[in-house]
Amino acid sequence: MISSPSDAKTLMFLSVDIVDSTKFKELSHDETGSPAWLDAFEAFFRDLPLVFMGQIAATFADADQLPNVTVWKVMGDDLIFRAQPQSGEEALRLTEAFYRTLVTYGSSFFERWSLRFRGCCWAARFPAPNIEFRIPEMAGGDGSADGAYSDYLGPDIDLGFRLAHHGGRGQLIISLNLAEAIAKALVVMPDQRNIRFHNVGSAVLKGVFNGRPYPLIMITVPDCGPAHLPWETEGSNHQRATCGDPQMEARKLIELAERSRSDLNEKYHLNLTPLVI
Repeated sequence: MISSPSDAKTLMFLSVDIVDSTKFKELSHDETGSPAWLDAFEAFFRDLPLVFMGQIAATFADADQLPNVTVWKVMGDDLIFRAQPQSGEEALRLTEAFYRTLVTYGSSFFERWSLRFRGCCWAARFPAPNIEFRIPEMAGGDGSADGAYSDYLGPDIDLGFRLAHHGGRGQLIISLNLAEAIAKALVVMPDQRNIRFHNVGSAVLKGVFNGRPYPLIMITVPDCGPAHLPWETEGSNHQRATCGDPQMEARKLIELAERSRSDLNEKYHLNLTPLVI
């Protein structure tokens, strides 16, 4: 039986996967021929959630309570967290904590196994235009009142999975609607400068923006950045975002989001609206 909650809410999804993991698994064997990659993946799934929880605690040290963040899905080497921010500022802090996790734990992971992470953050509004459904027959373990497994469908869910493939090595890419919400929080909190935006181009995402190019927005944090090797930055807009490229001002990002939404609504009657948190 599938049930669909009707409560209005916005959820954030934060995904991380290991770049070139398939190649690593094919080539990693010990002297006996046994797969030597098991230790790397066991460490990834065991340690990264712990590091993320620690970064959340540090980022929200002055808050009355911590946001509820749980693992939503594990898909191959892709680990996806789910959170329900209560404000744009909370979404900003969650994004910062996730970025710091990718960089700090990613650096030690790279030193041991020469593998990079790539991350993606996006957001979806429920119960429209996306839907949540619960499957009581599957235990969720996500803290829901009925213990059922929650899954999600909708255009913003599809967008997130499409967008994640455009993240760079050691980088965090973010959906335009979530970036706009965070930028609005930055505008009203001028002292909050922990997030920088970088527009590194655009790409056509299947089924998104009616086939028009979607802006690729990268996130960086001023005092926290991966130490890329020279060959990783050559010819890569994604990597240059952390190597001195000018950042995109919050107001300029808001203008980009508003202009994109207005053009799509006018030309294709899509009825896109700003993200509400």
